[in-house]
Amino acid sequence: MPVYSHSRLSTYENCPLQYKLSYIEEVELEEEEGIEAFLGSRVHDTLEKVYQDVMHSKLDPVEDVLSFFEELWAENWHDNIVIVRKEYTEEHYKATGLRCLSDYYKRYHPFDESKTLALEQLVTMEFRGYKLRGYIDRLSHKQNGHYEIHDYKTAKYLPRQAKFDVDRQLALYQIGVEEMWGDAESVDLIWHYLVHDKEIRSKRTPLEIERLKTDIISQIEIVEKAVAEDDFPPRESGLCGWCGFQVLCPSRAHIVKTKPLPINEFMKEPGVKLVNRYAELRQEKRDFIDRFEGELKRLEEALLAYSERNDVDIIRGSDKKLKITGYVKKKLPSKSDDERQRLDKLIMDSGKWMDVSDLNTSALLKAIQKDDFDPKLKEKIQKYLTEEEGYRISMSKLKDQ
Repeated sequence: MPVYSHSRLSTYENCPLQYKLSYIEEVELEEEEGIEAFLGSRVHDTLEKVYQDVMHSKLDPVEDVLSFFEELWAENWHDNIVIVRKEYTEEHYKATGLRCLSDYYKRYHPFDESKTLALEQLVTMEFRGYKLRGYIDRLSHKQNGHYEIHDYKTAKYLPRQAKFDVDRQLALYQIGVEEMWGDAESVDLIWHYLVHDKEIRSKRTPLEIERLKTDIISQIEIVEKAVAEDDFPPRESGLCGWCGFQVLCPSRAHIVKTKPLPINEFMKEPGVKLVNRYAELRQEKRDFIDRFEGELKRLEEALLAYSERNDVDIIRGSDKKLKITGYVKKKLPSKSDDERQRLDKLIMDSGKWMDVSDLNTSALLKAIQKDDFDPKLKEKIQKYLTEEEGYRISMSKLKDQ
């Protein structure tokens, strides 16, 4: 039985194929590391040192903190770090890390807002026989059973509060904290979005925690079913560009294999040639349809003008005849129109709302024609209706007459 974690479950949710390659087949990746992950690790390592020193009664000056970060950066930098966004360089990301740490230092110095209990604290839990674990960036304690779970993010995207209020990761860690420390009466979940110098807090009620346990069990059961059936389809998303398994993915392999080809080789590659020709034909088809529909529309307008000018409604051709039928259609005010709101209220107040299917035009027109429909209400409704003129063109075979 595997030990699950938030990241393991998230991998499956993001892409079942990535889950299979990572956790079942355990495919070893080339020694590549995204610059975003590298930046996050160095910032985390630096903040871990800051709080380790605080726990030993040592308060590091900001200059020492930033110098430590730069040393870590230099010591750990390697040639296989991948920068996907080519408009940014190593120096841009390094400067971002320095700014994150400087802002954090200014906000929280002297780091005594709570008592740090542990860094990278392992928490474990078990739901219905399924084992889970996770690592808390920083666990702190204030007073009287009040704990804080801190998580550090270097992502540039800052989600809305609503996302944090349903976040699974830290709420899962809360369950572990409450199981490991019996005096935990309340737990604050705290995210530090360092790029934005923002602190976001959230709490969970006992009912929300119970629902989370149920949801996690359900998600694990989905994964277990996929394992039993060996069903791991790829799932495309904006995260694909950062995936290390692209060459093994049927949705990405051709893209990544052809991307580095010189232009002359790229244009001769069989798959590229097939797609390009297909795209050309699709475009030709769209262009033809646009021209065809435009010509048809102009002919309809000419036929209508001919019909009105010559006072005829049937026009013959060589072996076909064409009939033009005019009509007047009742029309409701649009939903954004103030008149529509007043009409809605009128129908609701009359008790007829269910008879007209949420004020469907066809249903309303049928309803007001019924003998038992209130004549006075019908008269009021008629005031809101407008008429729209149009025409229909039908064609049939011309018979000898």
